[in-house]
Amino acid sequence: MATTRTTITLDQGLLEEVKQQASQAHRTVSDFVGESPRGRLSSMRRQPEPFTLATVDLGGCEPGVDISDNASLRDVMDDE
Repeated sequence: MATTRTTITLDQGLLEEVKQQASQAHRTVSDFVGESPRGRLSSMRRQPEPFTLATVDLGGCEPGVDISDNASLRDVMDDE
């Protein structure tokens, strides 16, 4: 993988913590810092939970109404 040199600005306390953590993990500061955005971007790419819609039983159709017949439905609606 190709790398690009860049400059970032960190407050001194954060830099010291990063150096300490990188040292404890036997890694370079660059490797340690590069992991964070990679992990963050990976978690952002995850698929969201599927959308679910709550349904409610309204009791069905009136007796004698065929919902697959448009003409029948128009007749029933016109009668109301």
